[in-house]
Amino acid sequence: MKPILILVSTICGLLMIGGLVGYTYEDEITDITVPPVNQVGFAEDPLTESAIPSALINAELTLKWNEDVWVGLITQEEFERCAPSDGLSSNCISESSVNYAAGGPNSKDAQSFTHEISGDVYYPVDGGAGFGAGTTVDVQYSVKVTFAWPVIVFLGLLGSGCLTMVQRMH
Repeated sequence: MKPILILVSTICGLLMIGGLVGYTYEDEITDITVPPVNQVGFAEDPLTESAIPSALINAELTLKWNEDVWVGLITQEEFERCAPSDGLSSNCISESSVNYAAGGPNSKDAQSFTHEISGDVYYPVDGGAGFGAGTTVDVQYSVKVTFAWPVIVFLGLLGSGCLTMVQRMH
């Protein structure tokens, strides 16, 4: 029984350390079409199919690009309100008619932003400075995933409880 408790305690400790350090995934999306000037381009698909459970996982998204455009994120509710078709919306025609969760036209000069994407479904959007039809942008992104504090505390309590039981078995 003691070896099992010590093993469980060790696994909890390793998971705690790994959960605090986290994991970062990096990739690039290429050839994203930029809409005409003062319009918003909507992605057809969300970043994730369902909301990331914020009570268990923290996910921080960082977007970077080099072109003279802006990139943003909107919530699923805003996406449904704008109801885009083929990447453009007839309800949310201009850049100022969209409520951005992160980024948006103000991110054009910074050419990057970071946003916590746990707890909701987000859709990417973009806009430009009127380059004309067929203009595209490449966006580099990274997602850093760590355990949320409730998970860390649970693992700590479980591991400590197992070690306490081992001590009392003497």
